[in-house]
Amino acid sequence: MSKTSRFFLGVIIVGLAFIAAVRVYRLYEEHVQQQQEGQPPTMTFNNVPVQQTPPPVEESVLTYWREAPQEIYLEDAPLAPQQQKEQASATVKSILNDYKDNPEIQDFYADLRQATGRDDIDLTALSGEKLPQLLAQYPQLQQVVAKHAQNPAFVRTLQEIFQNPQFVQSIVVLQGAKVAGGSSEK
Repeated sequence: MSKTSRFFLGVIIVGLAFIAAVRVYRLYEEHVQQQQEGQPPTMTFNNVPVQQTPPPVEESVLTYWREAPQEIYLEDAPLAPQQQKEQASATVKSILNDYKDNPEIQDFYADLRQATGRDDIDLTALSGEKLPQLLAQYPQLQQVVAKHAQNPAFVRTLQEIFQNPQFVQSIVVLQGAKVAGGSSEK
């Protein structure tokens, strides 16, 4: 073969190789396009694909105290006995003040005033440490209490008052030694 024939044969082979490469490239493009149609759409910003990656996880900034912890309790300092009695008296007055508009309590107070002639005797005075003195001075108080103890509404109101743990604790403080001494004797 001549040089010219070999040259043209080479051109034909290169041309066929080029045509084959173009066909393979078109098949590849069709294959990629079919795969992209099956996938969800890509987020874009100004027609530029955006890849969203999660932010990196930060390491914990907590540090632990290696020494043995000392337990700390936040408490009020114990009150002096006189202060305890004053606080208990204020608690009793506050609780009984909530029931001042109760009709049964008002009737009880009216009978107490009529029996003793004094306006300052109420459940607060009867709950304090002066109860034995008042009973000795006014024996008719027992009759007034017995009369109202037969009224179921009055009894329910008293039960409601005595179910308050703060009221009970305050009465124990106010009547202190008498309640504690009475419960230890058997």
